[in-house]
Amino acid sequence: MSTAGSLCPAIKAADMIGDRWVLLIMREFLLGATRFTNFQRAFPRISPTVLSNRLKQMEAN
Repeated sequence: MSTAGSLCPAIKAADMIGDRWVLLIMREFLLGATRFTNFQRAFPRISPTVLSNRLKQMEAN
């Protein structure tokens, strides 16, 4: 995260969306995925560790 944009919600959102998996995770969430296994099934090529880290990061943001 850039410290210059930490006060600007638009820059914070752009930093978060810049991640490779975030848009795909958001799409699945909007389509109704609510469980970790739902996301795993949707993205067979993502490692469970990466998926877990992205979900935790998104929750924190």
